[in-house]
Amino acid sequence: MREMDRLTKLLFPEGTEGSKIIDLKFFPGEQAVTVEEFCKDVHAAFVQADSGQSEKSEWFHESTTRAHVDRFLMTA
Repeated sequence: MREMDRLTKLLFPEGTEGSKIIDLKFFPGEQAVTVEEFCKDVHAAFVQADSGQSEKSEWFHESTTRAHVDRFLMTA
């Protein structure tokens, strides 16, 4: 089974009416990764949280500063 399929089954399991993902964010790291690598790592993180190997938090305090997208665009 492809890693993307494993992750999709974990995030959206069949027969779980009423279950929903409210807010899921991923932030870019410092290295480029393939889709398969990304899905494998995310799947592993969810398995660790679900099995009690890592702590879950219901709330994540964001301390980021908003920046306008133009700051990241190169102009000629």
